[in-house]
Amino acid sequence: MKYTVISSSEWMYPDIFDYSTASQTIACHALRGGWLTVQVQLIGVEGAQNINCEMNLDGFEVEFYESVPIFVGEPKLQTWNPVPLYPNRTGPFYIYDCMKPLGETVTAMDGVVGLYISALVAKDFTAGVYNGGISVTIGGETVEIPVEFTVHKAVLPEETLKNTNWYNFHNTAKYHNTEMGSDEYKRLDSEYHKLMRRMHMNMLRPPFGSAKQIGENQYEFDFSKFEEYVKKAVSMGFTYFMTPAIGGRKSWKESTIYVNRGEIPCLSYEGYAFLSQYLGEFGEILKRNGWTDMFYLSISDEPNEANAVEFRALCGMVRHLLPGIKLFDAMGYAPVFGSLDVYVPLNSTYEQHLEMFERFRGRGDEIWHYVCCGPRGEGYVNRFMDYPLLATRYLFWGSYKYNLTGYLHWAFNQYQPNQDPFTNNWPDHTNADSYCILPPGDTHLVYPGDGAVWMSMRLEAQRESAEEYEILNAIAAKDKNAADELCGKCFRGFKDVENDAAEFDKVRIEMFETLGRI
Repeated sequence: MKYTVISSSEWMYPDIFDYSTASQTIACHALRGGWLTVQVQLIGVEGAQNINCEMNLDGFEVEFYESVPIFVGEPKLQTWNPVPLYPNRTGPFYIYDCMKPLGETVTAMDGVVGLYISALVAKDFTAGVYNGGISVTIGGETVEIPVEFTVHKAVLPEETLKNTNWYNFHNTAKYHNTEMGSDEYKRLDSEYHKLMRRMHMNMLRPPFGSAKQIGENQYEFDFSKFEEYVKKAVSMGFTYFMTPAIGGRKSWKESTIYVNRGEIPCLSYEGYAFLSQYLGEFGEILKRNGWTDMFYLSISDEPNEANAVEFRALCGMVRHLLPGIKLFDAMGYAPVFGSLDVYVPLNSTYEQHLEMFERFRGRGDEIWHYVCCGPRGEGYVNRFMDYPLLATRYLFWGSYKYNLTGYLHWAFNQYQPNQDPFTNNWPDHTNADSYCILPPGDTHLVYPGDGAVWMSMRLEAQRESAEEYEILNAIAAKDKNAADELCGKCFRGFKDVENDAAEFDKVRIEMFETLGRI
């Protein structure tokens, strides 16, 4: 049995054996409070075998995972996203995106087994270089892998980036074959939220209140599940919340925005009557719990040219009915000037209309960014499985470069109807009257394992990206030129990045050393 050590900054595959970061030593670097991470490819394993991994180095609590091969099928071509970025790799292929906590056995694919290894370093850990080894025994055959863990002097800065990926409560029940509200559901729900916090996700979209009509233009609302959820989330370390959109479209070509689950045109008297009651009660709940400053209110997701005027009018109505709440929405380019407190453009849209968004900022507005099924093509980074893993890693380097203080993605576990995320990663998707095929990885950062939630390499890449954002900001607070120079060695724009993982790793170590010096 042979092995290759591979950095966590590049993809590992069951059928590729040449990597820019390949090594025979596990040489990892971390700040105090950060993670040591690495991948190991084991070659010459047949079928299912017993496995045992032992760390021969005191002081580190190591987590071992089996890397699960995920199928990325042949691309389903569309005119708007026909090819992968750069391109990295075109399907069909298998990729080690999923990490299953290591059990007693592993199963090889074509003689190959993948491992992911991570260790959290305590903030009070003594800086230095620690040498030891890891023994991996599979089917009676053992390999000894040298280990060199470098713990740097600096402590990982506290998180400041507002970071959210939308969580689907119903998919937790559906994909784990359990009932919502059951003890098993609650256990799994907590595991999903722990993985969100692992990746420094600190903003959630809670279940909103339900409405029941009790008379003409008269409603009663139930916010009990909303309050219960937010209180639990705060206890788990979540500090910000965004509401589901209060309005929505029936067609991307029409101007009308509807409220109350698409039943009432928002600018009608009936719409005003509904919103005045709904937002009034919601506002009282925020005040009673001291949550107003923690919440961002979505008006109508992704406004466009067709509904921009009505969108701006609805924003004005909401400001009147619920003063003090921060309004936000994700968008491509749309003429919605002056309507929001927080604008969340696609990273490509931000760069293409940078002057406009910076003018918003100049009036005191906040600018975040997002990605979803786009941008795809033209070299823009995104978190797809057929893009380099560094494309996910650079999302928050862009946040540093452009001072984009928040990030949004629509999908933490948004598996589409009849999608098996282990085998189907070009799923069909419908939004109002629009249909598309989603690129691989767009729907999820986690996998529904057997009685457990399994994380992905892209989740870990987003975690490390969020940490690198905070490191660059901490350096910039002391020496802005040094931070900008470090960022520019790898990231110059959302479609101008360093794609060599070995070169990236060198800059990352330089970042650690720089933070330690200052």
